[in-house]
Amino acid sequence: MTLKDLISEEDLAALQRELHDRFGLNADITDGEGHRLLGNTWGNDLCRAIRNDEKGFGAICATAGQMFTRLMQKGEPFVEYCDAGMVRVSVPVVVKGEVVGAVGGCGLVPADEEVDAFTIGMMSSLDEAAIAERVKTVHAADEARLAEIQAFITKRLEALLT
Repeated sequence: MTLKDLISEEDLAALQRELHDRFGLNADITDGEGHRLLGNTWGNDLCRAIRNDEKGFGAICATAGQMFTRLMQKGEPFVEYCDAGMVRVSVPVVVKGEVVGAVGGCGLVPADEEVDAFTIGMMSSLDEAAIAERVKTVHAADEARLAEIQAFITKRLEALLT
C-alpha cells in the first residue's frame, strides 16, 4: 500500500500547495522510503540555492534527507534541524503499523535562532554575499507555529483518509 493508494494525487498536490502558501514551507509529500512524490515547492530562495549547488546538496540536503527518512520510519511526528540551522516539520502517515509516507516541509528557521550562514558557506560553493541575501527570504517560526503546522497536517490527513 502506498500513500497514493489512499489519497488522490490531486488532493496530495493541493495539500502540498496549501502547506507552502500558508506556512512558507519547502513543502513536500514523500512515500514510505522518503522519496518525494510531487516535486518541490520553494518557501525560500536559500534552500533552492543550496539544493541547486552540487556541494551544498551533497553536504546539507542529502544528509538531512537521510536523517529525516530515518525519523519518519519511527512513525511519529517530528521537528528536526538540518546542518543549515533550519527545521523540517513532518507528520508520517501510518496505516496498520506501516509508514506509507509523510507530509511536511522544511526551510523555516526557529524564531529564537538564525540560519547557520557560516556552515552553509563551508558546506557549499555559495559565496557569503549570496548566502546573506538569500537568508532574508527564510521565514521564522516559533515553537507554537511549528506545533500549529503539525496539527494542521494531522487534521488535513485525517480528513483525507476518511
